[in-house]
Amino acid sequence: PVGEAFRARCRQFPSLINCCTIDWFTQWPEDALLSVSRKFLAGTDLGGDEVREALAHMCVHIHTSVSDTSDRFFAELRRRYYTTPKSYLDLINLYLQLLKDKREEFLVARDRLLNGLFKLNETNALVDGMKSELAELQPVLESKSKATAELLVKVAADQQEAEVVKKNVATEERDVKQMQEEIQ
Repeated sequence: PVGEAFRARCRQFPSLINCCTIDWFTQWPEDALLSVSRKFLAGTDLGGDEVREALAHMCVHIHTSVSDTSDRFFAELRRRYYTTPKSYLDLINLYLQLLKDKREEFLVARDRLLNGLFKLNETNALVDGMKSELAELQPVLESKSKATAELLVKVAADQQEAEVVKKNVATEERDVKQMQEEIQ
């Protein structure tokens, strides 16, 4: 019912809208559901026409199975659950949004992996360069270690000589103190 009379009655009796369930929609046939899903999925890259067609059929199957289950739900519990064309469109849009989100997550993960591999390759190149430098400096390191060993031997000998001199100085100092005490 459309028109001024219906509008006036709805204003006079708001419970017509608030407390009633109006079944505005009838079930779409499966061909219409399939056509809508094909149209919505047409602009999306899904890897091939076979996958797109299978996905379109899957959307139809999900929607019809939910409708059948809601009829069984009403028969068992006497409660209605409505599946409208809007819920079918929401199903398709939800799938497309989820696909977009997962693809973005995949791209981020792929970029992180590629960045990690790049850093590993860069580090391997630096390690190889350091190994070659180390191989070139190995003779210099050996000569320096020999010189250091000789220097340590010389320092140890000098230290022993210094200990002997220190002992001599300590004994002379003790002797000088004794002489100084005797003189005073």
